Order: sequence, then C-alpha cells, then structure tokens
Amino acid sequence: MTRMEILERIGLDIPPASRIRLLVDTDAKNEADDQYAIMHHLLTPMFDVRGIIAAHFEQKAGGAGDSMEQSYREIEKLLTLAQIDDVPYFRGCTGPLKIRNDAPDCEGVRHIIQEARRPGKLYIAVQGAMTNIAAALNAAPDIAPNLVVLWNGGGPYPDGRPEFNVMQDPEAVRVLLESEAEVWQTPQDVYCTLEVTLAELKRRVYPCGDLGRYLYDQLITENHVEYNPGFLLRTGENWILGDNTTAAVLLMSRFRGNWHMEHAPEILNDLTYGSLPGGKLIRVYDSIDVRLTMEDLFCKLELAYRP
Repeated sequence: MTRMEILERIGLDIPPASRIRLLVDTDAKNEADDQYAIMHHLLTPMFDVRGIIAAHFEQKAGGAGDSMEQSYREIEKLLTLAQIDDVPYFRGCTGPLKIRNDAPDCEGVRHIIQEARRPGKLYIAVQGAMTNIAAALNAAPDIAPNLVVLWNGGGPYPDGRPEFNVMQDPEAVRVLLESEAEVWQTPQDVYCTLEVTLAELKRRVYPCGDLGRYLYDQLITENHVEYNPGFLLRTGENWILGDNTTAAVLLMSRFRGNWHMEHAPEILNDLTYGSLPGGKLIRVYDSIDVRLTMEDLFCKLELAYRP
C-alpha cells in the first residue's frame, strides 16, 4: 500500500503550497520513542517524506558496530506494520566520525546529497547521532545552504551538559554547527516536556491495529529494560516522546515566539557549551506545545489505523 493511500484514510485537505520536503534520520532501535516520531512524520500530509535514514547509536551500544543495522531493521519492520511500501529507507554510517573532516560513504549519505541538490529547501529531522548529516556536509559542502537541520539534542542553555544524542558523535555536531546549514535546535530541557503516561498510550495508541499494538508493546518492554530509580527522567509510568519535536516545530504556528536566535555554541570536550568565535545564529526552541503535538499524533494514528 502507498503512503498516499494511508493518508487518504486520515482525509485532510491541505494547501499544496504548505508541503515541506523532508528526510527522517533516526536511531530507530535505540529506545522506544523514535518509532512514534517516524510515524508522526509519515502520517503528516504536510511532509513530503523523501526517505528515512538509519542512524547508529554506537556509544550506547558499546561499539559493537551493528547499531545502525538494528535501526535499519526497525525502520523496515515499522513500515511493514504501517502498510507503507513506497517510502525508501537507507543504511547510514555505522559509527561516529573518526576525525572532523571524515566523510564515510554509505547509501544514506548519498541520498542526503542527492536530495539536497534538488531545487528548494530540504528539511532533515535528526532524531539521534548527527553522523549522517555531517558526513554529507563533509563530502559535499555545497549542499549546506539548501539544508534546514531540525536538531533534537544538546543540553540546556546557557551552559549545556552531556546529552545523549550529542554523545553519540560530538565531532559530527561540531561539523554541523560550523557549516552554513540552517539549524533549528530543540535542547534537552525542552524535548523532555513531550511527556506521556502509559495509560494515555494504552488508551490512544494500543487500539490502533497491529501497528498500535506494536508501538505500545515495544515501549512497555523498553520501559522494563531501561527503568532505573536513579534516572529522574522516568517514573515507571511515563515516557518522553522527545523525538516528536522534529514534527512539532513544523506543525506549530511560527508566530508563537517560542524560540529565540542564539549564536551556535562550541561543543567542548566535556560536552558543555563554550563560545564559538564567529558562530552563526541558530534557532533554539524555548518550548513545545505538548497538547498540540501529542493530540496530533494520537488522532492521526486513530484515523489511519483504528478499526
């Protein structure tokens, strides 16, 4: 079945001029929220999804070398459950950059370059390591002015702190911040507000066919694996769907004033922020509308997949 056939179930009639060309870059098997974010992008008619690229999570995986492949297989599984067979997906880089100007070759990097060289802006929703984007920028610096990188990561301002997505490849983040690409950042203290309870997910997501059951069950499994009483982000009955910020920043009104312009920081060795001389201005989000974001996701899942 095509993605357009799934979108016809949702039945939204939007202005053609509102469509945005977009790639999703995701460490899909890292935890349990990327799957929700992938589906949010796929079920949003405004997004012309040109492909999904698998990202590694080698820092967490202990350098085994197979985390990108795990993400790739998870994307494949999710698209099968979603009954979407016409959205291409690609293998990304298998590990972080070795040096600043490293440009590892893979099908995902080649696809970024190909799409970025088409007319118009290309938005990239980055939900994990920045490696694939940095490799593309290093291999083809000419694409930078055509990119808008939606960066879900980095510590809170002004000081920053070690944050999971940056930890996967700090050098790649430095490449992005020193490039000419436009950057919209949602830092950790903001993406952590996209909080849901297990009861919400049981009521709103679980009934949405085979896909809904999988989304719910895999999160419950991950909740048992990941739960640590000392990790303040999780209570045992909640989860952070933080990767959905890359859909939220495009769905929300741009007139809200919920972001500010900030000089791109230097990523220091301890992953805090320093001053980057001549750093470009980037957009930094101060808040996300949680109600709008979560209700939009739940409604689209229900309209597309609930019997």
